[in-house]
Amino acid sequence: MQGAFELGLFALLFLGLQVWWLSKVFLNRPRQPRPMGASKPMRANSLQNKRNALEKIFGQS
Repeated sequence: MQGAFELGLFALLFLGLQVWWLSKVFLNRPRQPRPMGASKPMRANSLQNKRNALEKIFGQS
């Protein structure tokens, strides 16, 4: 088991660097505000307007 201690130290160092890098990348980025309409579902009247426009184009069936 020669070098097991050094191998363990390298493993801890490697895992520590990975955790540090992932926290830098994913946790510290500035939050971008989303537009208000992105989270709300589409309203039924806008779907009705699209349907009416399509019925005008293709004729009522």
